[in-house]
Amino acid sequence: MANDDTALQTQKNPARTASALYAASLAAILGVLLAEFFVAYELLLSQPNHAPGLIRETYAAMLVGVAVLAAQAVLVYAGLLRPVRENSLEIARLKVSLDLHCHHDELTKVLNRTAFDQMIVRELEGLKRYGAVFSGIMVDVDGFRAVNESLGYEAGDHMLFELAQFLKQRIRKADCIFRWRSGRFLILASGIGSEQAAFFADKLRGLVAQHRFHHGGQISVTLGAAQAEAEDSPEAFVARIKAALSRAKDEARAAKAAPGAEPARSA
Repeated sequence: MANDDTALQTQKNPARTASALYAASLAAILGVLLAEFFVAYELLLSQPNHAPGLIRETYAAMLVGVAVLAAQAVLVYAGLLRPVRENSLEIARLKVSLDLHCHHDELTKVLNRTAFDQMIVRELEGLKRYGAVFSGIMVDVDGFRAVNESLGYEAGDHMLFELAQFLKQRIRKADCIFRWRSGRFLILASGIGSEQAAFFADKLRGLVAQHRFHHGGQISVTLGAAQAEAEDSPEAFVARIKAALSRAKDEARAAKAAPGAEPARSA
């Protein structure tokens, strides 16, 4: 608590100093203006025939007043306005940092579940009100536990980060990718239905299979896609995506058991 009080006092001191400087400059301006008035008044009373001198003295006093006003402007900016602007910039930076930590996954740097929970409500509302069609695609790394066990958790983390960035670069700008859990990601693909989402999922699966990751190996992923329905709740929508992913996994296992079969995709 003592440290907090000291920090608070330290923050107050610049403001107090700036206020004192502002008050002093204001007092100086008032003093100069009053002096100017009294000088002019005294000259007029005592030497009414010396108008040129009066003008010279008055002009000099006005120049001093202008100089003090300029000094005051500098003091106001330096002592009051600039700290306020700097504080505003710092607040904006902190808000961006807070948003980054609250809505982005720390490991993969893509959006997290919190961001998804907020966004899916808006997307479903847009579907109900305006018919804004969208689909969800869940990406699951095949055998992710084996990757961690064989290469180590650090290598697994690097692989997840690289995969997240790889997927992020290959979705459209209007789409969003979220870290779901462990080796799973969820993509919200706007403006496409179930058939297009299934095609998109199959394309992503092929691109990942061809990519060689920095740890020196290749991985495979299984994807499940589902189109959002107007009556969906967020939970119902996610449940249908997970069901599509489970079907895709079953089809992939069946394909492995039947040599020569094409890889499965499910929607």
